[in-house]
Amino acid sequence: MKICALIHGADSFYSGAISKLIEKLKEFDEVELFVTGTMARTASLDTNLPVKVWHGQPSELLKQAEKEFDVILIVSYSKSPESGYSFGEIVFRRSGVNKPVLQFELSNNTAILWNRNSHPIADKIGFRSVHPESRILTWKEGNREYRKVSAVEVGELLLINGIVVGRIKDRDVIVVAENGEIVDLIGVEVKKHGLEKLKRRNPRIELEKIKICSLRRFKAVEGSIRQSKGFGVAFVDHAGAEIYRFAGKCGSAVCIGDDTTAVASEILSRFDTPVLGIVDGDRDFVLYPATIHPDSEVLITKHDDLAGAIIFEEVFKGREMLFEEFNWVKRKIEEVLESKSLLISKKPLKELKDSL
Repeated sequence: MKICALIHGADSFYSGAISKLIEKLKEFDEVELFVTGTMARTASLDTNLPVKVWHGQPSELLKQAEKEFDVILIVSYSKSPESGYSFGEIVFRRSGVNKPVLQFELSNNTAILWNRNSHPIADKIGFRSVHPESRILTWKEGNREYRKVSAVEVGELLLINGIVVGRIKDRDVIVVAENGEIVDLIGVEVKKHGLEKLKRRNPRIELEKIKICSLRRFKAVEGSIRQSKGFGVAFVDHAGAEIYRFAGKCGSAVCIGDDTTAVASEILSRFDTPVLGIVDGDRDFVLYPATIHPDSEVLITKHDDLAGAIIFEEVFKGREMLFEEFNWVKRKIEEVLESKSLLISKKPLKELKDSL
């Protein structure tokens, strides 16, 4: 029996739960592990488990896996069981696969059989079976589309396609779109700046397909350093979730945005890669970094979006990679920002981290 296991959530690795699950699966012949999500991928590096990285949507992995595997597992360790069930249902329904799909939620040792009444693997694992109510709610009224967001808690951040768009203030959260654009977030204290970023990156959205999640501040775990330094300076603009495009391939990075700097510096430190963060203090505290390269610094500016746009055009010349010495790039950026009256101060990134 060939098994494909999609692992979601950093705590699947850090808790040790995935290792215990793998031991129980060993009698079922071949098991291939795949990981999705930025911090889960980072956790897999820290724990040195043999996993393959899936770069696309989780549902696409299930579609691909159906061609060569006998059974598909979704393995999650979520902030709450309900959040895990919601993730699993969305992935399963979007995939449209017919082969057996099982989910193991490691936070409370429960099992869901999404399209079977029973299965030998579920019997072997011995988790308590649950039958969660459907959490997918989308509907239309005239030209407007609505999508209810499940398993949210007041005070959490709401992210759409990895961008923070607000803070949750009500247990009932609904995203409203019209003509491919989000026009309202019900139950959310909206971050207008975040919605503007989302629109720039996604001029037109499909409400059923976009990735929506809520989370509290994530505290990273100190990771081990790999001596796999690359070359050149990468430009990372408000896209911490995309940092693995550059990890191990660049020698340093310029990161635009407070939270992007936090996420990118945490991950790139594992590849012995320093960063220069361009920030303005507009933190959402998506992540509290644990590991920071000693040479990483931040430039505090009046407006990091504007500063980033100027740096991209005048220093990087519209390219994502610049093959110059990092110290030269840092000096050039300081000069440009000072000439535009945007630079407030400069300090080691560790000092900014310690103030969080």
